[in-house]
Parts: sequence; C-alpha cells; structure tokens
Amino acid sequence: MAGFFGGSALKKARRALWSWLPWVIAIPFLMLIEQKLELNPDLGLEYVFQNINHIGIAIILAVSLNLVNGLTGQFSIGHAGFMAVGGYVSAVMLMRGPQEDPWRLFFILSILTGATAAAIAGWIVGKPSLRLRGDYLAIVTLGFGEIIRVIIENTPFFGGAIGLSPIPHRADFAWIWAVVIITIIIAKRLRDSTHGRAFLSVREDEVAAEAMGIDTTGYKVRAFVISAFFAGVAGALSGAFEGNLAPQSFTFVRSFEIVAMVVLGGMGSITGSTIAASVLTILPEYLRALANLRMVIYSVALIVLMLVRPRGLLGTTELWDYLKRWRPFQRQRGKREASEALIDVRHATIRFGGLTAVSDFSLEVKPRELVALIGPNGAGKTTVFNLLTGVYPPSDGSIIIMGRDTRGLQPHAIAHLGVARTFQNIRLFRELSAFDNVRIACHHLTRESMAAAVRHGELSGVEERWIGERADELLEVMGLSHRRDELAKNLPYGDQRRLEIARALATGPQVLLLDEPAAGTNQREKVELMELIRSIRDRFGVAVVLIEHDMKLVMGVSERILVLDHGVTIAHGLPREIQRNPKVIEAYLGEKYAREHFGGAPA
Repeated sequence: MAGFFGGSALKKARRALWSWLPWVIAIPFLMLIEQKLELNPDLGLEYVFQNINHIGIAIILAVSLNLVNGLTGQFSIGHAGFMAVGGYVSAVMLMRGPQEDPWRLFFILSILTGATAAAIAGWIVGKPSLRLRGDYLAIVTLGFGEIIRVIIENTPFFGGAIGLSPIPHRADFAWIWAVVIITIIIAKRLRDSTHGRAFLSVREDEVAAEAMGIDTTGYKVRAFVISAFFAGVAGALSGAFEGNLAPQSFTFVRSFEIVAMVVLGGMGSITGSTIAASVLTILPEYLRALANLRMVIYSVALIVLMLVRPRGLLGTTELWDYLKRWRPFQRQRGKREASEALIDVRHATIRFGGLTAVSDFSLEVKPRELVALIGPNGAGKTTVFNLLTGVYPPSDGSIIIMGRDTRGLQPHAIAHLGVARTFQNIRLFRELSAFDNVRIACHHLTRESMAAAVRHGELSGVEERWIGERADELLEVMGLSHRRDELAKNLPYGDQRRLEIARALATGPQVLLLDEPAAGTNQREKVELMELIRSIRDRFGVAVVLIEHDMKLVMGVSERILVLDHGVTIAHGLPREIQRNPKVIEAYLGEKYAREHFGGAPA
C-alpha cells in the first residue's frame, strides 16, 4: 500500500485521518445534542459543553491508562485513585489560593502539583508491584483506589464524605480540550518512538525484551508514572470544571469504566481509546430516557462488541494503519585483542534447591570464535545460556563478560555489554511485525530520551531513520525482506527462526548465543543455516556459541566443542577429537554414530 501511494502521499493520508478524528468523535455527539435540544429547548449550550467536557476528561483518562494496560500489557484497575489524588490536591490549592487569577498561572500550578502528587503515588505503588509478574498490579491498584477513597471520606481536611465545595470554576472547554490534544500527542509520540517499541516489547515478552537490552521493570514503572500523572491532570480538571469533588466519584466502578474504554477501544490503540471513551460517555445519555432498561441495553451492547471484536474496536492498530546500515549512532564498543576472551566462565555452578543443574562449568570464548555446546536433553545447555545472560545468577564460580563480572547484573545490562541470544522455544514479539521486532532490538543503541521523543526533535528523526535502515538491512541479510510487514506469529517456522537471529543481531552484539536454531527445520534449511552462521561471523565479526543436536551442522560449523552430561562437562576440544571421544560416544553420540563415521567404536 505504501508503494502504491508513495511515501509523501501516505503521510498526507495519515495526517488527514488525524484531522478526521475529531469528527468521528463529534458527529454522534452532535446527533445526541440535536435530539436532546428538540426534546428540551431550555437545555441550551450549557448542556452541550458539559457533555463535551465530560468526553474530554474521559479521553485523557483512557489514553493515559492505555500506556499501562495497552502498550506495556500490565493491568491496572485503580486509575480513579490517581485521579482522586490529583483532583483533591489541586482543589485544596484552588480553594486556599488567590481568588483572582487572571492569567490562570495559579490554576496551572495547581494542576501540575496535583498531577505530580498522582505521579509520586504511581511511583510508590508501581515500583514494588511492577517488579513482579502476573496479577499483582491489578490487586495492588484496586486496593490503592479503595484506600484513597476511604482516607478521603474520613479526613475532614478533604471534606469527608461530603467532599470539597465550592471549588473555583477555572476549567472550561478550551482548557480541557487543550489538555486532551496534548495528552494524545504525547501518547502518540511516545508510542511511535524507540521508547514506545520498548513498551510494546514488555507487553509481548518480558524475557525476550530483557535479552534485547530493555530494562523491563524500568519501562513498566515509567509508563505507570506517566499514566498516573495524566490521571491526576484529569482529576484536577474535573474538580475545577464541576466546582466540587466527592469521594463517591472515585469508586472502583469509575476505574472499571476507564478500563472498559481501553479494552473496548483496543489495547494499545490511541485512536481506539479515544473513540471508545467518547462513545461510552455518550451512550448512557442516549439511553437515559429508557430508565431501568438502559443498563441492560448498555451491557448487551458491550457484550456484542466484545463478541464481534474480541480485541476491541481497533485492536492494537490505529486508524491510519488501515492505509497501508549502520549509522553514527551505534554505540561503538572498544576493540578487543584477538587473544582476549569475550566470555570467561570459571567453575560456574547453579543449584535449584537440592538439584545441581550445572556443576563446575568453565568456558572461554574469544572474538570471532565458533563454539558449540552439545549433550543429551536435560544436560544443562540452556541453563548455561541462562547463566551467561543473567536469567539465573551462579551459585558458585564467576562469569566475566567483556572484562566485567556479571554477578548482580540484570539481563538487559548484560545485553548492553554485547551478548545477544535466541531461544530454544522461539520468543518473538508475536503481535508485532517482523520490521518492528528488529527495530525494538536497536533500542539500547540510541540516545533519544523520552522527553526528546515527545518533543519530536531532529535527533529523534535521525535515529528513527537509522533504526529503520538498520532493520531493513538485517531483514535482507536473513532473506526476510518480503516478510517485512507481516506479523511475527504469521511467519513460517523457519522464517521465525531467522527473524529471531536478525533481532539478536540488531542489538549490536559481540557474542551471539544460538539455542537450537535448526530445531524444526528440514535438511535444506539446515544446510542454509550452516552457511548463514558462518556468514554472520564473517560479516558482523561476532563470536557464536551454538547449542544444537544436529551433529552434521555442529561438526560442519564449529571450531571447538564442549560436551555436557547431567550438568558436568565430560569433554571439550576440536570436532574431530569430540567425535572419537569414548565418553561422548557413550553418553551422547552413540555406537551407531561411531560405526557410521569410523567403522566401529574407538578403542
């Protein structure tokens, strides 16, 4: 599609879609207003702008929550709590501040103070809970929202159960919708930046993201804090617009309404959240005349939408998605002498309770070496890779990578040192395109800060072009250019293996760890893979450590081989030495292999 329209035409079409978005929101609302005014002409413009502003606040809440629930794939259900923090802090300031504020400077200060308080609350809640995986965040945020409400209800300073009133009325249509536009622009620029792709990688596969050098916990916390900040802004605007705040407005039901907007719009879709927030704010107004039946109709409509569009209105896409070499910013690592080890493992041991998975393991990998690690299933080979990449810390021994002891380093920090890996069970970001999978892996090679991404300055544009060219180059090297825009989950198995290698190379490694890259491939693909591994070593100057069961591939490509059996190294040496080693034949290769290659078992 891009080729048909041309690059400039496609950009114009995307800009046009953004310009149409307000009408997508406005048309159903205007229909409602016309209907209401016909029934009751006395309502007038006050009713119109009241509902428009309610839509604006809902959009701020939905788009901000989408950063957490959509982009990073976490599940927060306490957004109303952060809204309450921002609203009450701002309201207290406004009620006790100067009554005359012609330039709205104190009003802006109160909004920023309330939003900052909400962001601090988000950091306090998110920092410990986001280190864990699973449903912990949902439980913690639900509890946080209820705790905040109970505290407010029982604190006279915040007006108790009655709430705060009157709050100086300083938020109007212009202020609310200016913040709506700012929120959408910031969310869009973050989503389209290298940081946005880091958020998406966390959503897709945290283990793979860490292996690509992405600090997954750090990015989850950042998304959570930014989301809480904008929830605080929405709370401050709500209080200054309505003129009052009551704790009953910030129950878990309000949080669930915001979650529904994100889920129904599409997890990760800014335009989807915007449309869903508008519709779910308008729909109760349409149905208000139906009294008790309106909740039944409302619920049925939501159920039907989820059945028809189980991933939400727009899924993970935006409206515009329906149309449709290396550069100076690579961080140059210091050159190492050919004799200096990139990886130096000495007597590494790891125990899981009473089980010793790997015992007294040593390995030295020098620049541009091709080393294989073989052994029967359960021998501890993948565990060694997990030790090298920081997934598991060693119980004993030392692991030195690029001259640095890795004890205590997280997987993303070890990736920054120059170690990349693939996985025995493919761990691609399945819901992202092949192109985006590779682009994500370039993340730690860039300099762009989040603030720079939001500003969308010159550095952001230069780095985005470099990342795109780098990703295209690696896809071409792997023979995947024709699969560039396909979702990773839709690729054939062999292409998924190649894409995983391309993604690992995009991190700019000095050592590439390949965990059974030939698994599930046919004989022709294995021959091609053998040539590919050699060409990767020669073209990119990387050392390769290979886990593989196909002995023809191992013997054809390796310069040194280590053999593990039950976590113990039983042999190491050149391929011809390993082939004739009696211990290796007995434990792994077998008598049949010896007869086929040597005419009988070695003595």
